[in-house]
Amino acid sequence: MSTVISAMALMSPAGAGARAFGEAIRAGVPLPGGAVEDFRTDAADPSARPVRLVDRPSAMALAAIGDLLGPDVLAGWPPHRRALVLGSGAAGIDQSMTLTRDSLTRPRPDNVNPALVPACVMNYASAQAAMAFDLRGPNATVTAGAATGLAALRYARRLLASGRADAVVCGAFEDLNERRAAIAEAAGRATRPAEGCGVFLVEPADRARSHGRPVLAEILALESRVFDEPCHAPAVLDAAVRRALRTGGAGPENVGLLVPSGQEDAGLRLPAHTRVVRPSEIVGDAFGAAAALQVAAAIAVRDASRERASLDPAGGLALITTIDTDGHAACCLLRTGGRGGPGT
Repeated sequence: MSTVISAMALMSPAGAGARAFGEAIRAGVPLPGGAVEDFRTDAADPSARPVRLVDRPSAMALAAIGDLLGPDVLAGWPPHRRALVLGSGAAGIDQSMTLTRDSLTRPRPDNVNPALVPACVMNYASAQAAMAFDLRGPNATVTAGAATGLAALRYARRLLASGRADAVVCGAFEDLNERRAAIAEAAGRATRPAEGCGVFLVEPADRARSHGRPVLAEILALESRVFDEPCHAPAVLDAAVRRALRTGGAGPENVGLLVPSGQEDAGLRLPAHTRVVRPSEIVGDAFGAAAALQVAAAIAVRDASRERASLDPAGGLALITTIDTDGHAACCLLRTGGRGGPGT
């Protein structure tokens, strides 16, 4: 079964929406701030089911999912066949630390804000989104550090392959706060912190085409491996990339676009004609949402190539790679060169 991404919605330091993000990626100019400045926490969509409490990261995820689905995107599926997979690298940490601090510093340990408790739970955003948008199928929350977006895509692909869902809303989110930045600094992540959210509609290719949705990208392979020492990371990532290429029936010469999370591509054996786009140098380090924004960047670059009517000569394959310092290496191979079928 061919699995494709047929829609996406984004929040990034470039602004709310996929258009603003795509323009920033194509311009290639680093953005000054790491926050989504034009996003504000407002009441939930009045057409959706009521949401009890929404903190900023959860609100960002719900807003992006609302943009993705629109009024009738999932109308063809019964609610119990609509799945949701969300990921975050630091979901609930800020709220948990606030709760712990209040418990230790206030006159009594129970003098805490109980409204913070639900948002401390990792799957808070996915639960709220399921209720707001009537997604009654499998519901999962994943975390894999900087590789979270790819872990969520892999989970979504497996749900479709196993027949447990007909369509999956899939993505990752991360907010920008002082505690996350302090934790990253203490861990030696010398990057410019940012926030963002990328969500995708993942479904079988034939269903997307039958409903008139464009095939933004076909997911050919997703691979991940672990390493115990940082010095082993390049070799582990290279092995994952070679396996992904074999699974996708491609070779290094077929990769026209590389979207790394940082500088990990130095150890990859790819041809000189491969174009390299580094979203982290433009929008900053969105940590748990970074890999989802990398996937979005690959699609945005494909769209620009299509507008110029000059699809890359390598066949439209995009390779997304990421290494998390905690020992996780992952990659994703996409066909984004306009060969996915009608609508691409």
